[in-house]
Amino acid sequence: MLSIEVCESARLSRDARFDGRFFTAVLTTGIFCRPICPARPPKPENVTYYENAELAQQSGFRPCKRCFPQLAPNLPLPRKIKQITQAYYENSYSLQKCAKQLAISERQIRRLFVQYYGLPPSEFFHQQRLLLAHKLLISTSLSITNVAFAAGFNSIRRFNEVIMQTYKTTPSEIRGNKIISSDQPVTILLPYKAPFDWPLMLSFFRSRQMSNIEDITTEHYFRTLDLESCRGWLKVSHHPVKNALNLTVKLTDYSYLHQIIVRVRRMFDLDADMQIIHQHLTAHPKLAQVIEKFPGLRLPGCWDIFEFSIRAILGQQISVKGATTLAQRIAEKYGDDVVEIEQPEDIAVKKYFPTINALMHVDYQEIGLTRSRIATLQTWVSYFKENEAIFTKGLTIEELEQALTQLKGIGPWTVNYIGMRGLSDPDAFPSADLGIIKALTVDETKPKNKDILALAEKWRPWRAYAAIYLWQSLTL
Repeated sequence: MLSIEVCESARLSRDARFDGRFFTAVLTTGIFCRPICPARPPKPENVTYYENAELAQQSGFRPCKRCFPQLAPNLPLPRKIKQITQAYYENSYSLQKCAKQLAISERQIRRLFVQYYGLPPSEFFHQQRLLLAHKLLISTSLSITNVAFAAGFNSIRRFNEVIMQTYKTTPSEIRGNKIISSDQPVTILLPYKAPFDWPLMLSFFRSRQMSNIEDITTEHYFRTLDLESCRGWLKVSHHPVKNALNLTVKLTDYSYLHQIIVRVRRMFDLDADMQIIHQHLTAHPKLAQVIEKFPGLRLPGCWDIFEFSIRAILGQQISVKGATTLAQRIAEKYGDDVVEIEQPEDIAVKKYFPTINALMHVDYQEIGLTRSRIATLQTWVSYFKENEAIFTKGLTIEELEQALTQLKGIGPWTVNYIGMRGLSDPDAFPSADLGIIKALTVDETKPKNKDILALAEKWRPWRAYAAIYLWQSLTL
């Protein structure tokens, strides 16, 4: 926790650098705020500070209606906490399933959350559900029923009881006079901590666009999505004024909304603290040059690990454009058609990316693949089907590499690329990548792989960012 002196100074100056790093609770009003709140600052003797919004709300304070603490940017999470949080939402809010998936005990999870958040995990996630529900009520046109299920509540009755207990008012009163619509898409604000180079992020995705799945322009990212019993689409654009992205979704089942938010935040790397990463990497002159010119360059993630792993295998030893063309052909031949949900008028993507089951036992004929690549894909899909949990256990990149390179056709580059972009592992590093080799070539002398790995040791635990910066250096 920051010192009281630092918090006091940041609160009085409304220093945006501290937004999300602490929250101000006002004893006389029962309200908690962000340090950038435009309201008149309360007297120091009436203020107490909390490290996170969940703890402030659990302590009995209500979110401010002027600065909206639930819209503050998220802080970077420790690797294990991030894995637990993602596993929790992907396992339908079950802590027991989450612990089993990560092969750790519920007691260990409790200890980590108490240490980091000051709350046991059950209470932390309960407060997160409330904060999300409050955010959806005040900022979207979702029906109250959809808000309840999107926030993770199992019944409307329970949702109403908890909202009344916490906020001393009903969901309808929180919503006010906002028009409710069950047919229109829903837009949610996803804040981030600057700097963030939105055009550069879009450019990266646009050069890898599957046009039958995605629509990517200089203004937005759009794609179809298929999650178990939920289908729909998402569109991400930049807010015209705020340091935030607008996530617009239309779904057949809004109980998946929180999982989608978590995935999109990871996909666009919204929770990174670039100041910390830059401080670590600027000792290397080439990285320092890229960071100075592109301070908002972040690590592009992916929407779905299975989809991305297929694309990574297709990308072995061929160009980005060639791999994208092959992925698009696979989606065209084996993916389901989009028929059950209306898309925006200016967008006409027509496919969902094929599921694991859809690609089991297919022959990949007329795609343009070599026999060896077909064999690798068939081996991979069967392996993924049986061992999907390996990607959710929180293995280090070294452990993952040791396991996956046992498969014929899967080498260290593929594993590290999957780790880097598929799992958003900040320390994955495809050292044998031709772009990295070219970026580190001096006087036409290419570095050996062992020398690249030795150099990259200084970049831990941010080697994946070093890789994306080295790729970007080729444009200078």
